[in-house]
Amino acid sequence: MRNVLIIEDNNEIALQIKKHLAKNDYNVNVASSYYEAMDMMNIDIDVALLDINLPDKDGHHLIEKLKDKDIRVIVTTVKNDEDFIVNSLDQGADDYLTKPFSLAILRARIDAVLRTIPLAQDKVITYKDIKIDLTESKVYFKEKEVDLTALEYEILLLFIKNPHRVYTRGQLLEMFWEDRDKFVNDNTLTSTIKRIREKLDKKVITTVRGIGYRMD
Repeated sequence: MRNVLIIEDNNEIALQIKKHLAKNDYNVNVASSYYEAMDMMNIDIDVALLDINLPDKDGHHLIEKLKDKDIRVIVTTVKNDEDFIVNSLDQGADDYLTKPFSLAILRARIDAVLRTIPLAQDKVITYKDIKIDLTESKVYFKEKEVDLTALEYEILLLFIKNPHRVYTRGQLLEMFWEDRDKFVNDNTLTSTIKRIREKLDKKVITTVRGIGYRMD
């Protein structure tokens, strides 16, 4: 059974989410404030639904603390603002939902962030039509080997290990390019993603408009 922590100061919303998730075999705890959530950090939690707008302290401060505990974080907020969303993702949130949202979609998002492919021990990673042989650093698409550069390989590996997670452009730049100014001039990230799509499939990495990319 998966364990969910709802961090939400609106009791009616929290109760609706809790009832829905409990019916779908989740174990659910609720915190209504920043400090109440901090007190629950030591219980077993797989994913936290974090309302950023908490009454006692900005919920953004909780993202890093939750990630330090290896807890998946889905931000829930009434702010449908691009900069706000990007900031949350840059701080480590795995996904986001703007209110009001469907409970069915919320459950699907929870399932998605929990379907992270483990980093450990497997010598072959498979996701849909893509297979990566970690021992030989080879990539196969529909059983045919695909020739990727070292950079393309590392980016694809990141996405395939973390399907459905949104990565902002800023996060990818920090991971794979040291010189951000160079990227601004030659659009390296966009070109690299385009080449990966051309070698595999146009739909393999989805653009989240104005924010970044995800593998669906």
